Amino acid sequence: MLRIRSSECVLLIIDVQDKIVNTVADRANVLHGLKALISSSRILNIPIMITEQQKMGELASEINLPDNEVVRLKKIAFSCCDVSEFRNKLQTLGRKSVLVCGVETHICVMQTVLDLLAMKYEVLILRDLTSSHGIADRETAIERMRQAGAVISTTEAVIFELMGDAAGPEFKRILQIIKDFRSGDDITL
Repeated sequence: MLRIRSSECVLLIIDVQDKIVNTVADRANVLHGLKALISSSRILNIPIMITEQQKMGELASEINLPDNEVVRLKKIAFSCCDVSEFRNKLQTLGRKSVLVCGVETHICVMQTVLDLLAMKYEVLILRDLTSSHGIADRETAIERMRQAGAVISTTEAVIFELMGDAAGPEFKRILQIIKDFRSGDDITL
């Protein structure tokens, strides 16, 4: 993967549910960054897939989007790729690249990423939008995913990469999202 393009990718948000995300390191920053990425993805018409681990409660209210705007899937498996409905929906979208974020980095995120790579998808991990209970678990998982072939980046870098330039009509809208992201101001979905 040399450069991620909005027309070729899908955003995958894994298991950002209150019961899980409320216990991970850097919770507030993860949710704030997710809102920036989701808002930008919506402007750039990037499909969004959200998974929820069964029995782990509701999706975090901060990122709860209407069902008509996302592909939402429940799962019991750790890897999203072990769910046939997920694989089918992803294949139907016809995108070659997957932007991955969510929790926990060393469990569901890592297992999904390793499987996506085995399925020959280009995978980009948003380092600042993944988390685990322990920082060592997150950092070790990120390193393992990098060694397996995933590209590691950050929210702001990816948003600008997806935009490509400042010429389009979406630039001013996304620039405001970036300003809010940098300042810590609320980002409305």
